[in-house]
Amino acid sequence: MSEQKRFSKQWMWISFGIFIATELILGGLVGGVIVGNYMSISLRFMLQGLLNLLAFFIGGFIIGLISPGVRVYEPAAGAFLSVLTMLILTLFTPFSFIHFSITKVIIGGGIAFFLALTGAKIGERVAGNKVE
Repeated sequence: MSEQKRFSKQWMWISFGIFIATELILGGLVGGVIVGNYMSISLRFMLQGLLNLLAFFIGGFIIGLISPGVRVYEPAAGAFLSVLTMLILTLFTPFSFIHFSITKVIIGGGIAFFLALTGAKIGERVAGNKVE
């Protein structure tokens, strides 16, 4: 049984990296296998969105398994940070329909936060750590 530790910025940044890697793996490997060559653009966007959401849950689960002690808020903060980073990058895109907004940060970051938190809690339970 592990005790709750203080919030670790180091594990938040490790989580951030794990989310980026998980999204690349799911999008590049799994997405490429599922998508195939012929698919409508709407279905492609839906699949990309679902894989992105799944990456936050899986990334949180991985962090829950490998982190020392109980770490559930660090992956959630890392997930929010990865959404924020992606949305900040939209400031540099030439497309008018992809633009930065606080509403997108709050909604997208909140969803990512919740999925990573849930994944981390499940990962901690599988690792045998008590999650409060």
